[in-house]
Amino acid sequence: MEESKNTEVLSFKKNVENVGFEIIRLSEFYSRIDKNRQRAHIINFYAVLCITEGNGVHEINFESYPYDRDSLLFINKGQHHKWVDYENTKGYIIVFTETFLANNQLKFRDLSYSFPYNIYLYKPYLKLNAKIAPSFLNLIDFLYAEYQLPESEEKDEILQCLLRTFLLKIKSEKPVDEQYSNVLQKELFIRFQKMIDQRLHQSRNVNDYCNWLSVSYKKLNECCKAFTTKTAKNFVDSILLLKAKQLLVENKNSISQIAYLLSFEEPTNFAKFFKKHTHYTPKEFREL
Repeated sequence: MEESKNTEVLSFKKNVENVGFEIIRLSEFYSRIDKNRQRAHIINFYAVLCITEGNGVHEINFESYPYDRDSLLFINKGQHHKWVDYENTKGYIIVFTETFLANNQLKFRDLSYSFPYNIYLYKPYLKLNAKIAPSFLNLIDFLYAEYQLPESEEKDEILQCLLRTFLLKIKSEKPVDEQYSNVLQKELFIRFQKMIDQRLHQSRNVNDYCNWLSVSYKKLNECCKAFTTKTAKNFVDSILLLKAKQLLVENKNSISQIAYLLSFEEPTNFAKFFKKHTHYTPKEFREL
């Protein structure tokens, strides 16, 4: 992976960009990390940290997640993340694109909104118990060994099949929780998430989202409370705040431009909103 100097968005190296997949031993990957990489940055692909030894801390969307041996950590595309404490850990990092998984794989469509990458429904961390850890680790070792083999006509398809198997095993560990038993309610929540991602630049008003989703305010409110314990308005505000932090960290746009990108008519209103929730002005947060 390499870093774009202008946008602080990490992309694949040119020699693997067309493939859309890479698996690297953490010991090798750590040798690539420099001072700049340790700052928060965005990735435009999916990542899985597979920890086989040691423990550490990783930051995802400004939240810290401790991890230890026999555990997996998931980073969604478009998320900010930061290497915090990592040098005594061993394992692998797997990175891949949606395209690599192939469009006809229905089980992996909308991966960003499903387990384990939907950070609003699930924690981006999975601890493997003693019974299942060996099969996971053997599969990862096999995936790495196949990736190291010379190029062939079948290599990409073999890697795709192995990655799909790995992700299916992860999905098989999906937590069983009664609050997710209402399938229709869960579908509505995910539709709401998608709509926010698509239209946050147009509106932060929940009534607009109710109209776009053809659902009542009460029903949307109940849905959000079931999965996040937040009202629909508070949920929109939480995503708005996260997007604001991301844009401020990227440092590509002025604070006024960020205000308009997040559907604030006046930069002063954006500043008031941001300070109310963080106790910092946008300028102070950017300088931090």
